[in-house]
Amino acid sequence: MASSKLSGIAKLIKASQSATPESIFLNELLRHIQNSRQDYTPTRTYKPSSVGGCIRNMYFQMIGAPTDGTPDDYNLIGIGESGSSRHEIIQTYISTMQDAGFDCEWVDVAEYINQTKPEGTTVIKKSGMETKCHNDIFNMRFLCDGVIKYKGKYYIIEIKTESTYKYSSHDDVYLEHKAQATCYSMALGIDEVIFLYEDRDNCSKKAYYVEVTDAMKQDIAGKIFQCDECVKTSTPPPKTDIPKHCDYCKYKRQCREVENVCKTAKSGKTISVNHSKGKVKIEF
Repeated sequence: MASSKLSGIAKLIKASQSATPESIFLNELLRHIQNSRQDYTPTRTYKPSSVGGCIRNMYFQMIGAPTDGTPDDYNLIGIGESGSSRHEIIQTYISTMQDAGFDCEWVDVAEYINQTKPEGTTVIKKSGMETKCHNDIFNMRFLCDGVIKYKGKYYIIEIKTESTYKYSSHDDVYLEHKAQATCYSMALGIDEVIFLYEDRDNCSKKAYYVEVTDAMKQDIAGKIFQCDECVKTSTPPPKTDIPKHCDYCKYKRQCREVENVCKTAKSGKTISVNHSKGKVKIEF
């Protein structure tokens, strides 16, 4: 993540050194794209996309800790926007399969929730083909890509776009994506999930099926309740031991502060971690 940001900054500096109108315009456009994402602050709710990752990251979100403040690289912003556009296109195709004679009904998520009333889940708002929801039991907020009734059975649909390298390097759903599927299942009451992966370079596609079990739900619930307890006692949970979970983390500075104190915990020192309402004093 750091190297990507440094690379983006270097490109902007290089562009600013050229005096031609097109290079100046490009430099200002890229700065505008990056700065447009600076003010985003995660809500103090659990996100299915992060529950499968580092529990300390979840903790920092839940206490409202400030992010590192460095804007995303404009390339990463573009990749995210491209993925969102592909989501909408694929969702549109799925939603019209029934009209073309396939036994696949696109189910409006908001209507499904209103009809089935899964415990604790309400609709916040609809945004295009997606529905933003909240589950009170687990304080979980999420965007659902879709629900279908395929050959008489209900499935949650989750769409993922990824690079050719990632696309070709797995033949199953990623573990963190299975955790995401489990969160959706817990909130919607549907235990069967179809993941549709798309190679963003050539639009190849592959699909995988996940059946969410009670054991998977218990694992996720346990992680959320563990994080809740850490928030109540102002005690940061352990850092992830999976390096890739740190790559795009926005709490690296906060995490380093905690790690520095953990190294000297036996001396009885304390640490103050910033959050939205001031500082939390953590004793070891």
